[in-house]
Amino acid sequence: MQAHHHYFSDAQQHAASLADWNQVYDQITAGRFHSSLQRLNTDQLDIFRETINQRVVQHGQAPADMVHFAVPLSLSVPLSLQGCQVGDNAVMALRSNEEFVFHVPPQVDSLQISIRNSDLETLAPELWQRLSRHRQRLPVLQTSPQQLQTARVLLLNAFEQALHNADLLNFAGSQKLIQHQFISLLLDLLHDVAPDERPNLTHATHSDIVRRSQAIVQRSPDEPVTVLDLCQQLRVSRRTLQNSFQLITGTTPVDYLRSIRLNGVRRMLQAAPAQNSVREAAGHWGFYHLGHFSRDYRKLFDELPSETRSRALA
Repeated sequence: MQAHHHYFSDAQQHAASLADWNQVYDQITAGRFHSSLQRLNTDQLDIFRETINQRVVQHGQAPADMVHFAVPLSLSVPLSLQGCQVGDNAVMALRSNEEFVFHVPPQVDSLQISIRNSDLETLAPELWQRLSRHRQRLPVLQTSPQQLQTARVLLLNAFEQALHNADLLNFAGSQKLIQHQFISLLLDLLHDVAPDERPNLTHATHSDIVRRSQAIVQRSPDEPVTVLDLCQQLRVSRRTLQNSFQLITGTTPVDYLRSIRLNGVRRMLQAAPAQNSVREAAGHWGFYHLGHFSRDYRKLFDELPSETRSRALA
């Protein structure tokens, strides 16, 4: 895992810092160039936020074996990708090795997310299939203003927390959780591009989905299981999984799995408090937003994780 934050005074220096991208940045408007690049790179995905003060034209080739999504956070005027206008209610998608020409206006701020083809196909097959068909026509995916604004807040918060606690992403559990979180957020954002099917299932079927979900979790007592894991192994959509848990357990699969992970942290702190700090136990179980982790742990167990550890050490 790598986390970086750089500032540049030259457009091509900025472009060259993204070594996986075969690209050139040409400055178009007059004036001193200023840009920033925050980047988080794990084995599972590559995320970066870039801000640029001048108009530039970017041209080149996207990285191999990945789907690349670009979410505009702030646009002064629409930009252009492959001859398509991109306003502030759209998401851009480039395929593996796709050549591109990208006209970027001044004062642009965007979040870019690259996900391996194989991971997207495995973890989000409906999105992969529909996105592949859609991308035969256009690289621009329209969304509703409300959906995009919600996604901006959630994506940016997750990205900033991961950068702030970059050491926790050395844990495989945290790397997995942030990858699955970003894929889930993109699924929510692109729901109209890849809508879930909604079969009319019986109560017994819903109950069986929950039963099988619990069996999957029990087979993985030492590592976090995510909603995408359950959907993949059970071959059901996220909406079906959500409906099944709400009907049978009165809670969401996200809340259920979070509780399972919090219990995993608690067991680590109780069993080996001298070997595991609170931070290490949280990272192992995929918690990289420590403020949310402490709040959720206290809500579930009515004590802070540090109190659990201190009692075990006594």
